[in-house]
Amino acid sequence: MDIKIDEIVKQVLSEIDAPSRPVQPKTTFVLEETPALTGREVGKTAVLDSQEDYMIKNYVLPEVGPKEILVCVEGCMISPSDVTEFLKERRAAGSSAQGQEGTGIIVKVGSENLQDAKGNVLKVGDKVIAAKKAGFGGVSTYGGRKANTVAPNGWFANYIVLPAGQQVYQVNGLDLESRLLITRSISIYTEVERMSKMCKLDADKTAVVLGCGMEGLLTVAALKTLGINKIIVIDKESEKSRAMEFGAWEFIGSHGKNGVAGVKDKIRAAAGDMADAVFICTDSPMGRNVARRFMKNSGSICEMGFLCGWRRTPTARYFEDSMPAGGRFYAARDYENCMNFLAKAAEMKLPLYKLITHRYKLEEINEAMWTVVREEGLGIAVFNR
Repeated sequence: MDIKIDEIVKQVLSEIDAPSRPVQPKTTFVLEETPALTGREVGKTAVLDSQEDYMIKNYVLPEVGPKEILVCVEGCMISPSDVTEFLKERRAAGSSAQGQEGTGIIVKVGSENLQDAKGNVLKVGDKVIAAKKAGFGGVSTYGGRKANTVAPNGWFANYIVLPAGQQVYQVNGLDLESRLLITRSISIYTEVERMSKMCKLDADKTAVVLGCGMEGLLTVAALKTLGINKIIVIDKESEKSRAMEFGAWEFIGSHGKNGVAGVKDKIRAAAGDMADAVFICTDSPMGRNVARRFMKNSGSICEMGFLCGWRRTPTARYFEDSMPAGGRFYAARDYENCMNFLAKAAEMKLPLYKLITHRYKLEEINEAMWTVVREEGLGIAVFNR
């Protein structure tokens, strides 16, 4: 028998070496290439036909107007207003557009030289996000809709048309998770940046972050990218590894034997004094009172959860009392700063992608909503797959 020893040795060596090769992390649900339109596409959109029940309905893709853009949806985060509408708890204000924090790839533009909010010319294959609500004339997705008139009113769909006047941003330089987190990140980063300027935070100042949820981890990451290194996170002990992974300098367990007094001693032991700024990232009604005890007399307090619309009443209902009726709008400069923050976080290898802890297909949108209601995980996203 002719045994080729050299080839066997090479094969064994290659197999031994294989685990040592760097494995590039790959996001599940990522579109590998720009989808090509064939003219036979069937539109699908999640319609809230009744309380707590989405239905996936088909529709005919409409013609794209002169200043409109047809986007193939990649995914969409579930926002506070989506949960509110799903549970139908905002009775007075009526229904609102569903799926506002989405992203996708342009597959058709209505005319040449269409530009985004920063002046970039948009073309097929560009990855985009929409700053305002995306939809057809603001038609509600809740109830009373005839089967022949179904149309996408948000990013819970496989295709969406961004109308003329939509505030669109080309975000080709960001990965899928960063694009999905833009809407959450902009409110956090904008406020952290303002707070750092007001308190003159720098590498020698101390910032305390109360809470290690979505808002807390984004706050830690934002502080880290701004050059603030003394970041102390306070939460239950099980959150320590995640806080440190996102850039925390010190972690203090919130359930120590001596309570608040013990936490104060640990802050003073770590930083030499109390905090120059405290960021409240919990929904506890006692948060502000506790925060005052952790800061210097000249320090400042900022409630991050309130900015993101996750305030809760004692009955655990979701409302957006802090948001304007039409949604929160930011200037183009704020979006540019936020995108720079996300890019810098990626350079610093801060694992923002871990903020999206649950991923569902479009057909599983009801389960995705209940996951948020049950307060499981951090960020929950629905993907067009």
